[in-house]
Amino acid sequence: GSPRGEKQMKTILVILIMFFAINANALTTYKGGTTTLPEPLPESAGQLIYEEMGCAICHGHQGGGDGFLSEGLNPKPRDFTSFEQMARLPDMIMIESIRNGIPYTAMPAWDLTDDQILDVVSYIKTFLADSQMTFGVCWNEQRTIDLDNLDFYGDFDIEIDREQFIAVVSKDNKVLIKPKDFEVLKYFKATKRRIIRTHIMIRGQEQDADSVLLVVRIQDCFK
Repeated sequence: GSPRGEKQMKTILVILIMFFAINANALTTYKGGTTTLPEPLPESAGQLIYEEMGCAICHGHQGGGDGFLSEGLNPKPRDFTSFEQMARLPDMIMIESIRNGIPYTAMPAWDLTDDQILDVVSYIKTFLADSQMTFGVCWNEQRTIDLDNLDFYGDFDIEIDREQFIAVVSKDNKVLIKPKDFEVLKYFKATKRRIIRTHIMIRGQEQDADSVLLVVRIQDCFK
């Protein structure tokens, strides 16, 4: 690796050692075991790993990429609360980043099982949205998503990733999703690909309202 990457890695290791040493005496019970974290206790296995492995010192306790070590890092830690950043980050990239680290950055490889990595990825997703739905649509079909089971308390905002390929219309607590067939077919022809991955973020406007991330796979098929 580069001298800069090695220096950042050494800094991370020193901070981690300090982190665990400082919290070693603050043991609390968690599902029959112990954790080095103060109250409140983690609510999921992924959160427990995220906090005990020291991810927050770079990525922040709320996932905003603003941990106390982040100021000295280049590139900066990823902001898990950013729709723009997370919309271009497939699960597989997150899994590989945790398993193998990211070269020339301060992100190290972590010795975790596959299930533990998936738990961490699931927890990371909660920084952006309360829930996530993934589904496919053919380029010539439309899909209606009912939001009645989500606590939006009325109006909600919609943000679209790659909106040149998809149109979204909201009405009566429902959203109608329709691919822009001409642009989609032009993309398929130019790239020889058969799937376009897009994202729709829906957030309630009221405080404490729910949010949901829709992952839409536009496919080269007929309906």
